[in-house]
Amino acid sequence: MRKNLLFIMAMMLSVVSYAQYTFSGTVLTSGGAPVVGQTVYVVTDSSIAWIPATHGPFFWRSAVTNASGVYSVTLPSTTNAGHPIWAYTANCSTGTPATLSNYHTYAGVNITSNFTKCVPPPPPAPDTMTGIVTLGTGSTPAVGAKVYLIKKHPDSVMIGSSWFFTWTLSAIDSNTTGSTGQYHFTVPKPRYDSLLVKAFLPVGHASYSSYLPTYHSSSLLWSGATAIPTSTSSSITANIALIGGTNPGGAGFVGGSVLLGANKTTAVGDPLPNRQIILTDAANNAIAYTYSDNTGKFSFPSLPYGNYKIFGDVMGKTSTPLSISLSVSSPSMTAIVFEEKALTFNAKTTTSVSSVAGQQHGIYPNPAKDVVTITGLTSDATVTIYDMTGRALVQQAVNASNNNVNIATLATGNYVLKLAAEQATTTIKLTKE
Repeated sequence: MRKNLLFIMAMMLSVVSYAQYTFSGTVLTSGGAPVVGQTVYVVTDSSIAWIPATHGPFFWRSAVTNASGVYSVTLPSTTNAGHPIWAYTANCSTGTPATLSNYHTYAGVNITSNFTKCVPPPPPAPDTMTGIVTLGTGSTPAVGAKVYLIKKHPDSVMIGSSWFFTWTLSAIDSNTTGSTGQYHFTVPKPRYDSLLVKAFLPVGHASYSSYLPTYHSSSLLWSGATAIPTSTSSSITANIALIGGTNPGGAGFVGGSVLLGANKTTAVGDPLPNRQIILTDAANNAIAYTYSDNTGKFSFPSLPYGNYKIFGDVMGKTSTPLSISLSVSSPSMTAIVFEEKALTFNAKTTTSVSSVAGQQHGIYPNPAKDVVTITGLTSDATVTIYDMTGRALVQQAVNASNNNVNIATLATGNYVLKLAAEQATTTIKLTKE
């Protein structure tokens, strides 16, 4: 019985130690009416005797009032007694002061913090945002392009026991360009966050593979996009010239995987689909882009030899370009792994580049007319043959006893043969007579 009592007391102490308390309240007008949809920010007041080691790490939280004017924020479990907290929200546009604020000192209990704001004037007319999306810097309209309106606002994320400032980006509306390449958005007021605009061509568009997704005014990455601030006039123009990618074709091949990194809520190493990967040359000229598939795989076939940079665009995360090089002695780079973490989306190489110098004897004949034979196989493998635009035309499983690949249906010309075995991937230039 005594052991049971000790166990229960330990459990109770554990609950107390890790309890999370709320910071909540109401936002009402001076007439007592609830204010609906009001954002209230709850943050560490670092200007008033804040000691991180004693009071807990910095935090930034926000909540939006419901139909009763009530908001509620859960304080981090790392918040300790004495932590100074500043809560603030906007007054109506004609009110004084413009910002309403309350100061509290955390004492290990729930905190109630109410606000009374002036009666707001009628809602202002919404902003209008229009723009023209073109194919490149010329005047050819990008008809049928998809355009996203993206909200960008400050946030914080906890990594280990520390809080870090970051940006949260979220698409709030979408539009499709018409016959003149024009799009249109209606942006309600008031707005407290800056805006980004991104355009891209959908799959199946005649120019899909020739132009990369581009942010206003001309950036491949959200971090380089031109942000439209809250103080912009009610009529906003944001044109976008889609950045063209040029891949002259060749025998090179780049591929890899996109995986979940540390500091996330799901299992590290899980594959991540639909992550945009971008390839440029060493001078930052766009070459091509792709997305990771359902298994997290991505590839760039049919590349000329040369120096490249590879990086990704995941909204709210930074991506440092990885430099890679393709040559006759090292025509393929197949072990690139992107890891998506709380703040970053970076690539690394996990093994050395496969060398295929002198590997032309791995297929014969070459040039070939109807059939090529794969030699030197010691395990099961998959053969994929790409044309010079990167389209996969033939795919076949091969092994030591079944090593012939039929190419009779291919047109005369040059192709890239990719041989993916368990231990390595090899690419070879194939000529069809």
